[in-house]
Amino acid sequence: MGELQRTIEDAKLKVRFSMEGGLKRLGALFLKAWAVPMIPIGLGLILYGLFTNFEPLSIGVALVLMGGLLWLLASKLDAAALLVRHRKEQNRIVRLARQKGGRLMVAEAAADSGLMVQEAEEILRELADGGYAEVEVTDSGMVVYRFPEFLYSHEKHWARRVESA
Repeated sequence: MGELQRTIEDAKLKVRFSMEGGLKRLGALFLKAWAVPMIPIGLGLILYGLFTNFEPLSIGVALVLMGGLLWLLASKLDAAALLVRHRKEQNRIVRLARQKGGRLMVAEAAADSGLMVQEAEEILRELADGGYAEVEVTDSGMVVYRFPEFLYSHEKHWARRVESA
């Protein structure tokens, strides 16, 4: 029964990952679907306009410019969707670190979050570079990411009065 439950949870994670930033990704796909035919049709009209009269030339230039603009907007939407997904993955790793008591290894983060090992390692490195986690190498050579805010949260140092000079 435990293996079936794990398979169901993995399927739920895959569906959730595919939906993150979904509207932005859908919008980008819609814009690209319009941009892809506009550019070659516009180029064709430009070439046709160069060899015949100039009327299709201006329409071709407009189509190429519109297609390029739509493609640029679609790229911006794709980048925004990736940023949304990355932020959610980062939040998932931080919540997992809190659940694990402030210590987290890369393989553990990947297994429990549903991310690939490389993605989990990249996120943990970013958190360490930003000062939110510390890298600790154990005597056996294992790399452990420590989150001091979760490790020492029982001390509640922010609740203590601070003497000013």
